[in-house]
Amino acid sequence: MEIFEFDRPCGLVSSEHIIVRVMVPDGYGSGEKRYPVLYINDGQDVFEDKDILWGECSMDYKRYYGNYRRFLPEFIIVALVCPRERQERTRLYSPFTHKGKGNSPEDSDIVGIGKAYLDWIAEDLKPWVDGAFRTRTEADFTGIMGYSTGGLFAIYAALARPDLFSRLAALSSAVYIWKEELEAFLQRGSYGHLKRIYMDVGTNEYGRITTKEEFLEGAELMYRAYLEHGVRPERILYHVYPDAVHSQTDWKMRFPDALRWIFADV
Repeated sequence: MEIFEFDRPCGLVSSEHIIVRVMVPDGYGSGEKRYPVLYINDGQDVFEDKDILWGECSMDYKRYYGNYRRFLPEFIIVALVCPRERQERTRLYSPFTHKGKGNSPEDSDIVGIGKAYLDWIAEDLKPWVDGAFRTRTEADFTGIMGYSTGGLFAIYAALARPDLFSRLAALSSAVYIWKEELEAFLQRGSYGHLKRIYMDVGTNEYGRITTKEEFLEGAELMYRAYLEHGVRPERILYHVYPDAVHSQTDWKMRFPDALRWIFADV
């Protein structure tokens, strides 16, 4: 495997660029094979602990791949590093607006720009990736993944752009604070194209502005929405993890299973 790092111009963030790390699997350089692609939010957490911006650890996927690659499907990872400032990350990953209660700096108004971020991925990033690497460009072979608010964005992207994504992994998704706007969006989202969905939640998760009860209710809301809109249960892998908290340490344990599931049929 090999990891390449690029700075891609993006006027939506204060730095005016987004760091993109692309991992190609073993054997990529010695053939002409084209590979499925997984876009991952919070890309700073994917490969190595030295890359993280905050939290306890990374998903440590570079080491995991080295040890267990024979048990993994072959695909390209496109890891998008988030902004350094947490509130800016939340704005970037949310396609909705949240009216805060003002009880704390974390619970202030959030005007999400996730719709514009998705347009940037669709119109700038994905065409560049498909031109620079040997990808399977079709939606049938393209997935998107995230956790917490990154999970919200992954859900939104998969339902809003059936022409881009058919595979979705959303870990501990922070969807509840956007519940009203989310429910309206879920009624008009697209579902028939979805080939594989991985979703999970812990029973003891607390976010900056989301309670453990809201995490659980948000997960159930999403699971019901998929079923009500015709996604067959066998296409969804949904785990509720007892006592799991909202942290990279817990997501690290679940990350490989999510990858295997969404590309298990490729």
